[in-house]
Amino acid sequence: MPKRGRPRSARAASVQIVRIKLRLYPGQDDDLIAFFAEVPRGLRALSVKTALRSGVQSAEGEANRPDDALLDSLEGFVF
Repeated sequence: MPKRGRPRSARAASVQIVRIKLRLYPGQDDDLIAFFAEVPRGLRALSVKTALRSGVQSAEGEANRPDDALLDSLEGFVF
């Protein structure tokens, strides 16, 4: 019986899978809820990668210093 489906990509051996689970709260995360609601089926990963790259590129233009908001958030985790 012939094999079915698409042939395996040569890149498949080096692929890295990152699973992320987000809890989005109405009122607090309305912008993100709207973002994900408008993403067409099957394009969520591509949309998230594009958004992450946009944020990374804008951060590269800034000085390599921690963000004050990030530091404030992390203070709650330090004992």
